[in-house]
Formats: sequence, structure tokens, C-alpha cells
Amino acid sequence: MTPAGSMQWILAVPFLRDEGGDWIPRHVGGPHRFATAPATYDHDRSRAVTGVAEWSDYLRHAWGAWRLVRAAPRGRAGVMTGFPQLAVTAALVKLVLGRRDVPLVAWCFNLGRTPGGWQARLARMVLGQVDVFVVHSRREISLYADWLALPRDRFVFVPLSIHDEPRETHEDEAAPFVLAMGSANRDYATLVAAVARLGLPTVIVAGAHAVAGLDLPQNVTVRSGLTIAECHDLCGRARVNVVPLRNTTFTSGQVTVLEAMMLGKPVVATRAAGTEDYVSEGENGLLVPPEDPAALAAAIATLWDDPAARARLGAGARRTVAEGTTFRSVAPAMAAVLDVARMRAAEAGGVAAPGAPARSPTG
Repeated sequence: MTPAGSMQWILAVPFLRDEGGDWIPRHVGGPHRFATAPATYDHDRSRAVTGVAEWSDYLRHAWGAWRLVRAAPRGRAGVMTGFPQLAVTAALVKLVLGRRDVPLVAWCFNLGRTPGGWQARLARMVLGQVDVFVVHSRREISLYADWLALPRDRFVFVPLSIHDEPRETHEDEAAPFVLAMGSANRDYATLVAAVARLGLPTVIVAGAHAVAGLDLPQNVTVRSGLTIAECHDLCGRARVNVVPLRNTTFTSGQVTVLEAMMLGKPVVATRAAGTEDYVSEGENGLLVPPEDPAALAAAIATLWDDPAARARLGAGARRTVAEGTTFRSVAPAMAAVLDVARMRAAEAGGVAAPGAPARSPTG
């Protein structure tokens, strides 16, 4: 039973199959309580298009969350989703049920594109039911607000957070190499052109489609199918970690950036929506313009030849994660998001919201 004055948040997040483990809600206190509507399917974030079968999975998941909401006293339960597909399906159910009184928070609202035409009109009708969108780059606030024709205060920047697993790492001094990982939105054509100039041993960890059609020089090796532990091992042993991005308007690459930083490794990254809120030039890494092989080569060479700079920026990278992108560090901002969503839904639905007044989310 939910204690008097508290709010039960139903989590509809594709990677949760139980009560959530060590994730953001574990560190959010106050009046907020959490329960999980478990996912019973596999969520593949690398899919460029969500098919009918996948949408059916998301809709069933959203309905499972709403069944838990409907079982709670009115005004005492809300929904928090993860990733856009669950935001869409949960908002659709909210629209159909006419439950404007139920707060809906769309965490990790990260799109790869903003379609126009009928898709945009449908998105505006459905996603208008979301009380607060949590985005992980500041650029996304105006991008999505304009697309959905919603007030900008409906969107809140909260840094993407990761499970913090710091460990001691050692560069491979006998066989140093440049490392780039990830498949989504990667600009490996620019990276290959840059390292071809330098002649430095380079490892790319990505799916075959991410490097398809590229003429790879002899100093570039492609690997795939690695475990997370193997990726972390490579990241720790690399002399320089690079995150080259193609589309700079939409966010991608943040997890790769943050996990390298977690291990005390500075990154060379394309200046883009997904990197500029995390990589601070000269403090924890280096940013380069998009599609500029010369600039990327120069940045890689700068770190390759300067162990003191790598150590200094690596220490800054580690601080960035420890102080700002762990589950614990973002919890206060998420608690404020939930407070705002609760009050906004109560006003829209004409239901008195118990508990403390809303606080303004940071960021």
C-alpha cells in the first residue's frame, strides 16, 4: 500500500524486468515510491524503424502499466516511461482513457528524426498527454518543443546517467591503439580518413553495417560481437578513445562517451547534440567539427603524443561522471521532475495533489 501523501510511480521501461535494481528510482526519495510494470520482450535500440510487432510489444507494456495505475486511488499514481516508444504508447492509452489527472513522465526521450506530415500531427495529438519530457541534451529542448508545438518548459534537461563502475585501467604500452566503438550514427568515414593520415593502429568496434562500403586501410581493424566487459577492457587499454558522429542535430554516442569517462579516459568526439553537454574542451576531452578529417587527426595526434594531457583530461573525465552522471547524482533533478509532473497533471485533471509543492527541475 502507498503511504499517505506519497505517489506511486509505475515504471514502464524496456530494460526493466523486475523492481529495477540499482537505477535512478532507487535514489529518489521523498514522497515518491516506485513499482515496475515488467518488460516481457527484448528492446533493440539499434533498430532504425520500429515495426508492427515491436509496437505491439510496447502497447502491451504500456497497458500493463496503466492497469497498475487504475488499481491505485485516484491522484496517487503516475507513469514514468523509458525511450520514445513507451512514451508514445503510454500517452496514447492516457488519451483514450481520458486520464489527464495521471502524471506521465517520458524519461530518455531521444529521437533519431522528427517526421513531418501526418506523423507529426499524430505525434502532437498523442504526446501532448506527456507532462514532462526528460531529455539528455539541451539542444533537444527547442528541437522537440518546436516539433510538437509544446511549451519549452514541458522539456527538462537531466544528464544521462550510467551505472558507475570505476576501475583502474592501464594503457597497452607495448601495442598502443586508437579505439572507436558504437554503430548508431557513427561517422567512420571521417575517422578512417583521419587515422589513414596518421598511420596509427586503430580498432573499430561496430556492426558490419556501420562500416559497410568503407575502404579500410591496413592500420584499421574492425571487431564486433564483443561483450560489455570486453568493450570496457578495450576502452581502458586504448591510448585514445574517439566518438565520431554523423548527424549532429540528434543525440547519439553519449553512453560511449560516458563509459570511457567513467574509466578515466578522455575522448575525442564530434561536436554534436549528444556530446557538447558532457565533453568540455580542454577539461575532460576534445571536441572537433563534424566531417573534418584534418581536425580529427590533429586532435587524435594531440592526445597520442602527450601522456600528461591524457592523464589530466582523464582525471577531469572521471570527475565529470562521479559528480554529474551517476544514478545518485541525477536523482535530485529527477525527483523535481516528478514533483512538477504530479502538480501539472493534478491541475489538468482537477485533482488536488497531496504532498509538497512543486519544485523547479534543475538544468
